[in-house]
Amino acid sequence: MTLAQKRLRQLLPIAIMLMIIAISTMQSPNETISVSVGLQDFCKSIIPNASGRWATDMHWFRSLLHLPLYFMLGIITAFSFTRPWVSVLVCSAVALADETFKIFLPTREFEIRDIALDAIGFLVGIGLIILYRRISIKH
Repeated sequence: MTLAQKRLRQLLPIAIMLMIIAISTMQSPNETISVSVGLQDFCKSIIPNASGRWATDMHWFRSLLHLPLYFMLGIITAFSFTRPWVSVLVCSAVALADETFKIFLPTREFEIRDIALDAIGFLVGIGLIILYRRISIKH
């Protein structure tokens, strides 16, 4: 395998995840609400007696959707780069760029809370891959 092929194999999954995040960011409010309502209903069907802010507040629920997106980004970057700090740096840059981009969208806004949720998501994803690597080395 050539160096170019290795780089493509390393960066293509990250590029795909970046496109998914960008598409999610650029959704219209109606599209976002439609997806969020569907996911919220699905979550409530799994946890029938769900209550609390995540189950009733659509804006909060939409913010919680940052967790799985950035969790996946964390896993992908941790598999792509052997040094965890590189994965953290890439994910942090993506999260900051994503939130900053929202400043220029008329129906979106920059929110520190979303960056915090992004960080939780990608740090857990990266942490799981670090744990996986340590366990697999010992066996």
